[in-house]
Amino acid sequence: MTKKTRDNYHHGDLRQAVLDLARRRIDKGDAEKLSMRSLATKIGVAHRAIYNHFADKDALLSAVAAGGYHELSGLLAKTRNAAEFVRTYATFALNHGHLYTIMMNRSYAQFENVPELRTGADAMIATSIAVLAPDQGSDDDKRRAVMRYWMLVHGGVGLHSSGTLKARPDEDFIKELLAVAGLGPAPDEASQALWSTEKESPQ
Repeated sequence: MTKKTRDNYHHGDLRQAVLDLARRRIDKGDAEKLSMRSLATKIGVAHRAIYNHFADKDALLSAVAAGGYHELSGLLAKTRNAAEFVRTYATFALNHGHLYTIMMNRSYAQFENVPELRTGADAMIATSIAVLAPDQGSDDDKRRAVMRYWMLVHGGVGLHSSGTLKARPDEDFIKELLAVAGLGPAPDEASQALWSTEKESPQ
């Protein structure tokens, strides 16, 4: 590593470099193996330097999760109605499953105590209100309207990803999810049902 690069890190670029590398490893499914030391080795700095920006691995994961919330918020801001919202949210969660898991595994206490994480989640909720409930009554009514969709999509994605539901391509699942939410037509083929009432013969 050149002196210039080291100097850049000392001027604040190290934090972003760590976040970028952590995100790439998370996207590959390597979150469990993620360590401050391995990140430092890959970047080429002493691992102690990373602790100047992140207190521990959990703090790093919260920062990555915050970035995920901002990314999702940006995508949702481009949607114009509930159907587009559900499709965009589900697509993000399925395409970035490892990141999404980290985002959803943050505890309420972490959202309360980590400002960066709270800001990211609040941005997503504010965007969601603007799309889903701009004309609802009180702030609580607006949040509940958002939560109805959030819980529906999150639950559906979880059931689909875990294999609890009948296996199908992601796109077919999203179409059925939209039908369940009353935001799209039911798929024509009976085989699209999320849960069959008849026992299927082994393939």
